[in-house]
Amino acid sequence: MKIKVGIIGFGSSGKFIHTGLLKAHDGYEITAVASSRAKDVHKILPKAFVAKDFFEIVKRCDVDLVIVCTPNAEHFKHAAAALESGKHVVVEKPFVTKVDDGKKLIALAEKTKKVLTVFHNRRWDGDFLTVKKLIASGKLGEIKQFESHLDRWRPQARADRWKEQNIQGAGTLFDLGPHYIDQMLCLFGKPDRVIADFAVQRDQTLGVDYFHLIAHYGNMRAILHSSYFTDVTPRFQIFGTDGNFLKYGVDPQEDQLKQNQSPRSPNFGIENKNLYGTFINPATAETETIKTEKGNFLKFYDLLHKKIVSGQGEAPISAEEALKVIEIIEESVRVGYC
Repeated sequence: MKIKVGIIGFGSSGKFIHTGLLKAHDGYEITAVASSRAKDVHKILPKAFVAKDFFEIVKRCDVDLVIVCTPNAEHFKHAAAALESGKHVVVEKPFVTKVDDGKKLIALAEKTKKVLTVFHNRRWDGDFLTVKKLIASGKLGEIKQFESHLDRWRPQARADRWKEQNIQGAGTLFDLGPHYIDQMLCLFGKPDRVIADFAVQRDQTLGVDYFHLIAHYGNMRAILHSSYFTDVTPRFQIFGTDGNFLKYGVDPQEDQLKQNQSPRSPNFGIENKNLYGTFINPATAETETIKTEKGNFLKFYDLLHKKIVSGQGEAPISAEEALKVIEIIEESVRVGYC
């Protein structure tokens, strides 16, 4: 059975990530798109119906699933409208910008008996799958410090972009933060407390473009960090009682999708060997190269198809799990310094 899909918003995420994944999956057909750029849509999806008004998409009979790829502050409105119209819903991260809005959507999904899930695709990054496997193996011993960095060299901001503005849901905490908070929660669960630091470091932007979160888990610390003034920091640093792990580079899948590479191609999700991580035993100075697992964003849509069509299994990411990410963000903003 093919699930018929309507995409609301055709920016980078809708155009490259979701469309690229769905076109590679036999279980989906994109039938409609809400966008003001019909010509851009039809270059990629020549048969899709295109409308500027998102209500035209959620009301269509040939749409079973709505994917919300609009600016963060609009996620609640668009997801609610889709659920009320009897559609299953995928919301791009972040789920919502307010915890109360997330609770309302969860209640609405329960009332309408529709699937509501959030696209935390970074659970299927190859480097994260590697970290998850390495920690579970016990090779590092008891984890004492976990660091996750997504730093970029982008000293010049694009002030015309909504993500650079001082508005609800903008800034790097809502843009990059949800992925890496979600990964932290997958590995360690809810922290005892969070300490947070934020800053606006670039002259041309109004939104937060630097954050440093420290999550406390007993005597273990998980550090999530993002800056636009470096790209030479490791993606992961993990210190344990039996060894350390150091990993540079970022998962290739997003760039591959933007280059129109099919997720079904043999090399999709496979990282360059030069970026494999290193296990270090400080006691002996011995090192070991750790091969990066193959990334698999398409797994999200495999699991979702199974859930919608057969009712089997769980949603790829439950809305309740995604709401925990927003709770961490709200708590970080409450206690943080900017």
